[in-house]
Amino acid sequence: MKIFSLIAYALINISPPADAKDLGVHAHTFEVLEPNLLKQIEHKLIILKNNGKLEKANDELLQKAKKAVLSPKPVEEITKATQDRTFNYDPSILVPYDLKDHEGRVFHKAGTRVNPLKYRSLSSTLLFLDGGDPAQVTWAESLQAKGPTKVILTSGSPFKLMEKWGNPVYFDQGGTITKKL
Repeated sequence: MKIFSLIAYALINISPPADAKDLGVHAHTFEVLEPNLLKQIEHKLIILKNNGKLEKANDELLQKAKKAVLSPKPVEEITKATQDRTFNYDPSILVPYDLKDHEGRVFHKAGTRVNPLKYRSLSSTLLFLDGGDPAQVTWAESLQAKGPTKVILTSGSPFKLMEKWGNPVYFDQGGTITKKL
């Protein structure tokens, strides 16, 4: 195997550089018969524009986009609570490697469990609710009066509540936060 490797190495490194040459055509060639896709799309758009359907299609897309933004898809598997319950969330992480400051001093060793809430608490209460349920909206209003509250909807229109309250209202798109908590 060693000899084969040496021979291959020698042939590759010792042989003169190859010159590329056009050897001509030695087989049948055929033109590409498929139509140009971009030209087809352009042609269809011109036809749609001329018969007024392009503007209608654009309006339909715009209305769909507005509906999706103004009233996002509700978070799946979230139902109205039937009893009061409390859940504790531990956002601790296991440090994978030594964490160092700008001067190289280690402030958390690898393998240390760190809970960021020990160093900085949340600046406001997170309130998840169905923005389409008047009872929950009224309840949220009473909680906001007591202190800083970040309202996060799992259903309903965040824009309607932002208009009503004059405060930001968030939406848990795809249940990203509620699945974690």
